[in-house]
Formats: sequence, C-alpha cells, structure tokens
Amino acid sequence: MRPSASFDALRGFAREGTVSVRVRGDCMAPFLADGSQVEVAGARLYWPGDVVVWSAPEGGLVAHRLLGYRLHRGSLALVTRGDSAAVHDSPVPLSRVLGRVSGAGVSLSARGAAVRAFLGIALSRLVRGLPR
Repeated sequence: MRPSASFDALRGFAREGTVSVRVRGDCMAPFLADGSQVEVAGARLYWPGDVVVWSAPEGGLVAHRLLGYRLHRGSLALVTRGDSAAVHDSPVPLSRVLGRVSGAGVSLSARGAAVRAFLGIALSRLVRGLPR
C-alpha cells in the first residue's frame, strides 16, 4: 500500500524544514510522553537510536526508535520498535518514512541517554529470559 498524496506533501515539508506532530500513546515513554508536540525533519540518513516517524499501512503516523536496517522484499527497510514495546515492528519501507524527531529538547545527549535506557531495558529482558 502506497502512502497517500497528503503524506507525500507532508514529507515534502519535512524535507524543507520541520513539521509538528503530536504524540499519542505511551510506547515511547519516558522519552516521548503522550500529548507531547515534537518536530520532525527529513534526513538523508537515519541512524540507529533515532526516533523515526512513518506512515502506518492502516493510516496515521508512528514514532518508534530505529534499531537498524534489513532487506525486505528486495529493498532496504527500517527495523524499529517502541522503547516500551516487547517486540519490534514489521519492516518499514523507506518510502513510508516522514523523518526523525528533532528539536524541542531532543539533543544528541538526550538521544544518547534514551538509547542507553533502551539498551538497559533490552538487556534486562534478555537476562530475565536466560535459564538459571
């Protein structure tokens, strides 16, 4: 399913500057709280640890952390997951990406702290799952 024409227009704005998006839900807490307003900007390259925003196949926008990349149906796709989610999302085609969360208090040091917190959660889940 291809993103809508309105998404294409929104992505055009994000490439030229930033667009404001309101966060709904708690899957990115405590990094992004429900109701927070964030700025999203397009980029040429997205790095693991970035919080990326994309168009969901069922409509609406999703903001989750980029874990890495993989090949999906012959094209490069993003592997993402919400910070408080137990499993990663389905692969996200690059054509669906609006941009990454930027500005509004999201600095490199804040991003680094969020990545460290995410890794701490992931490692604790892994250790809990190991046989004793």
